[in-house]
Amino acid sequence: MFKEPQEKREESLYRIWRNKKIFLAIFLKENPLKIKVIYEIEPKILVVETERQLDRSNNAISHVGFNESWAEKNGKVVYQD
Repeated sequence: MFKEPQEKREESLYRIWRNKKIFLAIFLKENPLKIKVIYEIEPKILVVETERQLDRSNNAISHVGFNESWAEKNGKVVYQD
């Protein structure tokens, strides 16, 4: 994701906004081909967290990450094994 320039940042965020829903799958550590849980997350919620991470970054280009505890608080379980 681009933090800057602003035009590139907007293009990066559009990759989230263009979706109706975002799905985050968590895989089992002991069997990485097996899904533990899938969360459904609203794009607007993901954008808020993405912007928070980009704003804290010191780099013009950054990776953003979303862990299971974040998804648990901000998403809805749509599948669980």
